[in-house]
Amino acid sequence: MLDRKLSEIKGIGPRRAALLGAQGLFSLRDILYFFPKSYKDFSVLKFADELINGEEAVVRVRAVSSSKVHYIRRNMNMVSVKTEDARGNKLDIVWFNQTYRASQVPQGGYFFACGRVDGKKGTKMINPALCDSLPGIVPVYGSVKGITNKLITDLVKEALAAVTLQDEVLPEKMLKKYALMSKNEAVRIMHMPQSVQEIKAARRTLAFEDMLLFRIMMFLSQGVKRAEREYAFCVDGLYERFKAKLPFELTGAQARAIAQINSDISRKTAMNRLIQGDVGSGKTAVAFYAMYAAVENDTQAALMAPTEILAQQHFERIKTIFSEEEAVLLTGSMKKSERDRAFERIRNGQAKVIVGTHALLFSKAEFNNLGMVIVDEQHRFGVRQRALLQNKESVPHMLVMSATPIPRTLALIIYGDLDISVIDELPKGRKKVITRIVPEFKRDDMYEFVEKNAKAGHQTFIVCPLIESSEALENVESATELYKELKSTLKAKTALLTGQTDAAQKQLITEAFSKGDIDVLISTTVIEVGVDVPNASVMIIESADRFGLAQLHQLRGRVGRGDVQSYCFLLSSSHSESAKERLNILASTNDGFKIAEYDLECRGPGEFLGARQHGLDEFSAASLAMDVGVLNDAVSAAKEVVENSTKTEYKKLFALAYEKLKNKSDIAMN
Repeated sequence: MLDRKLSEIKGIGPRRAALLGAQGLFSLRDILYFFPKSYKDFSVLKFADELINGEEAVVRVRAVSSSKVHYIRRNMNMVSVKTEDARGNKLDIVWFNQTYRASQVPQGGYFFACGRVDGKKGTKMINPALCDSLPGIVPVYGSVKGITNKLITDLVKEALAAVTLQDEVLPEKMLKKYALMSKNEAVRIMHMPQSVQEIKAARRTLAFEDMLLFRIMMFLSQGVKRAEREYAFCVDGLYERFKAKLPFELTGAQARAIAQINSDISRKTAMNRLIQGDVGSGKTAVAFYAMYAAVENDTQAALMAPTEILAQQHFERIKTIFSEEEAVLLTGSMKKSERDRAFERIRNGQAKVIVGTHALLFSKAEFNNLGMVIVDEQHRFGVRQRALLQNKESVPHMLVMSATPIPRTLALIIYGDLDISVIDELPKGRKKVITRIVPEFKRDDMYEFVEKNAKAGHQTFIVCPLIESSEALENVESATELYKELKSTLKAKTALLTGQTDAAQKQLITEAFSKGDIDVLISTTVIEVGVDVPNASVMIIESADRFGLAQLHQLRGRVGRGDVQSYCFLLSSSHSESAKERLNILASTNDGFKIAEYDLECRGPGEFLGARQHGLDEFSAASLAMDVGVLNDAVSAAKEVVENSTKTEYKKLFALAYEKLKNKSDIAMN
């Protein structure tokens, strides 16, 4: 019954079936695993004087007036009714463009209203649903264009009614050991929960199975990842020759990572390694060593960066190690003639070191003898993009870098196919960036500090969350408006850089700032990666509460790269306690891994990593899980299963993992 097509169900015509199919929903089985995106808790009845502005709540009220229809303008009308609860508290209820509501609430009638509270004193409710009884926990499904939440709910009920007892793949002793419920019960609760606690327990069970299967899949795919190469790289004397080319001394952590790379590439199997480190820890120098090793072994090396700014910067740096003839830059904004010349140099082997953006994925980018692939800012690329580059040659070595510190347990899960090197030491001479939360009334004092900083010969970044002002977001400074203001009031040379700045102008501004011709660069997060100016010593972040902790830490990492004391100023007008707590965390530590641990605990794995992160977008339950502890349990269980893979009790687990691996060619290729 679960394999019954949705198009065969009453009420689902060809149009609706096509809309559902576009979301990958073709059968009742698909609907069964289409879990709610969120829930509305209408299980606790409130009185009107207990309502808080902005919350979703349920009240039982009596209409004390007749419903009135107001025609505001063309295509806009409003139904309003005055009500009161059992305590006599007043509550205005309003519906927009729902004139049929006028006949549903006769004067004197009682009803439950479930919806969003509006008004400073919680005196108004907007577009509530009407119920005859307390609704309880209401699931909210992901948006499917042209399909209502009610229709999804009805399909889910039909799917649950069609469920027969599904085969449990987790052994009974594993369920008991990790305090998990059966999968059948977990799936039912996800759609029809009785309490918030039930939802957490169901999510935990489904996330555990997802993560366990993902780890087993990574184990099964190791044969693909560790493919045999024709020959091993010779590493004799490489490290010493590379060090002699550097104008600085490598840290112990960098030397350790290089030793691990040497161990990998001196074997006849393809390296597949992640270099993870904090902002400014020196991952790039380690990547350049890997490229140097490839070139010294008569092969090509390719480095793919997420932005043209970062690619250009890598290219300029790499020319301190390789000659002009050996290196080539390849980006999407290059003129066709320039790009064709670059393709030819890559094809004939003249270019040994290739640095670029997504342009490296072009079919015309035919490598001569690709021996090393490096992907910078790994979290910004999808799995398929990485695989496309790696598969341009049969078995090149692969090195990926992540500038977003990720807690070790989570890294072991999402990078289960990679060996991991952690660079946990900053270069010598680096000073801790002093971070301060600046109240609005001290803004002028802050600008005075910026002017003094400019007179001393140092530079400032100012980052805004928006390019242009937005009516929907009051009190949020935009880059354009702030630039207009400071251009005329600040005693310093200013410039504006946003994602809308054309490539040529962006290059000119970036170069001018790098040379010190610009004192203050006002920007959006386009400078989050790629703009490396050791002379910049101040980072100002407007509306800092609107950024995630990891992003704030990345932005702070743009300063403190020289030998002068650097500062990060966080401005926020938010009164949210959680926002204040997040900013205080950032101000209290410069340790990116500690910040990541806190961010993970607060937001859960799904939001922490984002939808594009490696693998997790394939696992809906895992992305919903908020309990970090379940990730630790899944890693422990996976280790036990892999070490005892021949046991009969794990047969179903391995069979399901094989099936998923076969259907996820992007993971198998990786």
